[in-house]
Amino acid sequence: MAVNARPQPSRSQWLRRLANRRRDHVAFVLSGGGPLGALQVGALHALFERDIRPDLAVGTSVGALNATWLAMNPTSAGVANLETSWREMKEGDLFPGGRFKASWARMLVKGNRVFENSGLRRTIGKTLGPARFEDAQIPLAVTATELETGAEMLFTSGPVLEPLLASTAMPGIFPPVEIDGRVYIDGGVANNVPIAPAAGLGAKTIYVMNSTSHTRQRRPLNRPMDYLLHAFTLARAQRLALEQVYLADKVKLVMLPTVTLDFFVPFASMEHTGKLIELSYEQTSAFLDGRSQVVRETSRDGSVETVAPGPSG
Repeated sequence: MAVNARPQPSRSQWLRRLANRRRDHVAFVLSGGGPLGALQVGALHALFERDIRPDLAVGTSVGALNATWLAMNPTSAGVANLETSWREMKEGDLFPGGRFKASWARMLVKGNRVFENSGLRRTIGKTLGPARFEDAQIPLAVTATELETGAEMLFTSGPVLEPLLASTAMPGIFPPVEIDGRVYIDGGVANNVPIAPAAGLGAKTIYVMNSTSHTRQRRPLNRPMDYLLHAFTLARAQRLALEQVYLADKVKLVMLPTVTLDFFVPFASMEHTGKLIELSYEQTSAFLDGRSQVVRETSRDGSVETVAPGPSG
């Protein structure tokens, strides 16, 4: 090799450079939401059917899992495989050692989690194996929250397993995850719908799959814990509202429908997966085909255009 020869870029770096040269760099952003992450599967089916494909995938919490599986195989077949994984997943696969409802008493004893993340670790390993970010067919980014400072961390290189465990480490439910000497928890604590990271990575059009809208699935408020969790959901929603206005670059946000549910999906319940996928597919298809009302909003400085379903969407 010549002394002054430049090192060849990795495959991941090459993909990033290629995507950044495109006129309209499209990102898919997938939020947290626990079992409501099944809604993202239906939305992905509708998008791929219409040949709307991502150049970049960014995800938080359960959205990080979906984004990773998508980035590894960003095709209709890949989405079909993701759906199969969702439909086969059981509560015991994620929460080993007992039913979730019976485990709330553990919240009152000393420790940092109710459940080990061994079930989730096995699920990721079974599906992805020893995958790295560099193995993805399109650039991939996963968010997590630094426990000590609350800072948002964006993982884009190296093995995917630990960042995914960190991004899904719901506080008090799963243990925090240490990576390179720092401790992380669920990415949804800092940024549940990571549109700003997608814009920072060069996206010009961002399709947003938000599975946690507090206005479309109201939690029954019967106990103090219900109020606490509802308040946490409200607090997380404010970040998205602010980012839609605050983005400095020219970005088109396509807010895919947040499906209105007439039933409540408890955290950790997998019994509604099929129904969630089907409802999301139907409503996203109607939105993309123009069969539901659309509202366009532009920020005061003209920097951000938001395309979202109207009240009937």
